[in-house]
This record gives sequence, C-alpha cells and structure tokens, in this order.
Amino acid sequence: MLLAAERADDHRTGSEAQLEAAMSEYQHYQFLAADRPLTDEQVAEIRTLTSRAALTRTTFVNTYQWGDFKGNCDQLMEQYYDAHLYFANWGYRKVILRWPAEQLPLHVAEQYCTGASADARQHGGHVLITLVSDDEDGELEDFNDLFDFDDYEDTDREEQWLPSIAEARRDVAAGDVRLLYLAWLHCLNNNDLDDADTEPALPAGLADLPDSLADLAHFLRIGPDLITVASTSLPHADPEPTRAMYELWVSTLPQTDKDTTLVRLLHDKESYAAAELRRRFRLAHPGTPPRKAGRTVAQLRAAVPAVTAERLAREAQEEAEREEADRQKGHAAQQRRLAAIQDDPEAAWSRIHEMIAHQKGRNYPTAVQLLGDLSALADRDGTSEAFAERYRALRRQHPTKKALQRLLDAAGL
Repeated sequence: MLLAAERADDHRTGSEAQLEAAMSEYQHYQFLAADRPLTDEQVAEIRTLTSRAALTRTTFVNTYQWGDFKGNCDQLMEQYYDAHLYFANWGYRKVILRWPAEQLPLHVAEQYCTGASADARQHGGHVLITLVSDDEDGELEDFNDLFDFDDYEDTDREEQWLPSIAEARRDVAAGDVRLLYLAWLHCLNNNDLDDADTEPALPAGLADLPDSLADLAHFLRIGPDLITVASTSLPHADPEPTRAMYELWVSTLPQTDKDTTLVRLLHDKESYAAAELRRRFRLAHPGTPPRKAGRTVAQLRAAVPAVTAERLAREAQEEAEREEADRQKGHAAQQRRLAAIQDDPEAAWSRIHEMIAHQKGRNYPTAVQLLGDLSALADRDGTSEAFAERYRALRRQHPTKKALQRLLDAAGL
C-alpha cells in the first residue's frame, strides 16, 4: 500500500502552463498504464498521493507551479504503470519505460544502457529503462518547445509526448532494438562513455525513425546529426509485413496456441499478447539483422561536425530559396495592388486618411501597406519628392498616434 503524504498540489491546464511556465516553477508528471488498466483499488491507492491529479484507470497527469509530487515515481512504475514522463522548466527531463522480462530480457537492455543517462534494471517480472536528460543551462526556448505555442487553444501538447513515446514499447517487445540503440546514443550524447568504447549492435532503419522514436530523441535532446552519423551506410527499415504474410504464418500455428492467445486477448485483456505475437512473427521472419559493433565513440563524435556543417548549409540554402519565393510572391502581389490604384492615387490617399481618422489601431497596418504601395508607385512614376512631402505632412498630422508612428518607422518609408 502506498503511503499518503501529500499536501494540496497545484494543477493547471496546458494553456495556463504555456502562459505561466516562463515566470514560475513548472513540473509535469505523467504515467501511462498501457498493457493493463489499473483496478479501482489501485486507483484509490494512487489517489492518496495527490488530490488534484487527472487520474483514470490508464493515465495519471499532474503539473506543479509550487510544491512537489510526494509519490515515488520508481515505485509507481514497478507496481502499476508501463510508461512515465517528467520534465521541469529548469531543464530536467526523464522517461521510464517498462516491459515484461520475457519481452525484453535484462541482459539485452544492459548491452545498450551503459551510462548514467540510461539505466536498465529488473524488478520482479519486469525490466525498466530510465532515460534522463539534464540541461541546467537550457534556454527558455528549449522548455517552450515542449508546448504548442502556435495554437493558443488548450491543446495540452505537454500531455501528448508520453502517449507517442510509449508507442515504441510495442516495437521493442516485437524485437525492434532501435529504441535501445537510441538509449546508447543518448549516453554518448551526454558524455557518459569513453572514447574507446564501441557501439552495440546497430539496427537497420535508424534513419527511418517512426514518430514515437523521433519524439523520444527530441524529448531527450539527442542531436539529429549524431543520429545521422550513426545511421550512415545502414539499410532502411524492413517494409511492414503484408496481411498475406501474417495469414500464412498464423496458418502454421498449432490450434491450442491460437486458442490460448485469443483467451489472453479477450479475457485477460493483455495488450502485450499481440506484441508477443509480433515478436514471434519477427523471429520467424528476421529481416535485416543488426550490424555488428565496430565504430568507437571517438569515431562517431569526430564525424558529427561535418554532418552538422552539411545540414546547416542545406538549411541555409532552403531558407534562402523560401525567402526568394516569398519575395517574388510579395512583389507580384504589390504589382497587382499598384495596378488597382495607379489610375486614381488620390482615392488611395483619401482611404488612408479615413482609416487613420477612425482611430482604430487595427486599420493602421492596412493604411501603412497602402502608403508603401503609393511610395512604390511614386518611385515608378518619378514623383517621389511629391510623395515624400505628403508623407511627412501626414506624420505631422498624427504625432500622438504612437502605434501608427511605430508602424511607419518599421516600414522605412
């Protein structure tokens, strides 16, 4: 039984966190029971640890702007949950994932979890992997990257990380060790390894990470250039098995085996029964085997700067191309606007004065754009001096409209 030792905690929604995280302490705790829902009694036990967490039979979510969670996260993972995620606005991030030991033997996990940033251990019939990323010098932008600031509606982006990352558990249970190799790269990325250490077996498809593993790498701050270096000369991931391949393999299974699996799925509600089937199918159809270890930590690190330089050059070129496309698009749009006002520029001046006179700030950007069009028209027609005189007179007419004056300054007319 868990001990109840919780004072009133402070829970806020994702949108509130977005607005306040930069100004105060912020911690986010999340747990997921992926393989089997908790019982009502287990939910009641966990409820003693927190009075205001969003708690269901499969999920636990809580955030803190003061205080702290009084439960033991490792104990909760050992007893109840299959996935856990934590982050704080001082740069600390953690992920814990759990598998039945028959799906991920400890000795396999330990081949990849070889540093302080990735720990593998066994508790009872389960193997747990803890992945930690601690960046005390992390910038505010690094923390804000965990949220959806492009959408100020309450999207709760911080709550979407764990469900996505937890999807990778199924692939590991089926024999895909890309997550484990990322754990080893994470140790390398955090300088937990010696230069002479060699990499473990390298799986195919590292350059084709599914969303779950891409999110894990992003959350743990594993550099994309390091992943690119590690995946150099590796084959792509094997194609997904077809329905016909599954049907042929299932037809070879003993009837008693099929009956047992169906009972587990229907009565025991064991979601990992399906993962076990996928693992067995993978063993029968091994595909591309992992490449044997060979490169040292020093060799991988030495290759990263060149990949980084190549990526930055490519991104700069792409950005230049986007800017040029935007410039051409903007020029074409302005030419259409000039064609609309060239026959009667005085009507455009009248419209500008009308929009400014209404003293509604939302009209100012349109008025400033129209002034820019009149300036371009004057440059084309050789009447720039006349435009400049009228422009200066307009600014003198509205010295107290600070918002308008700032927009005019920014336009550089």
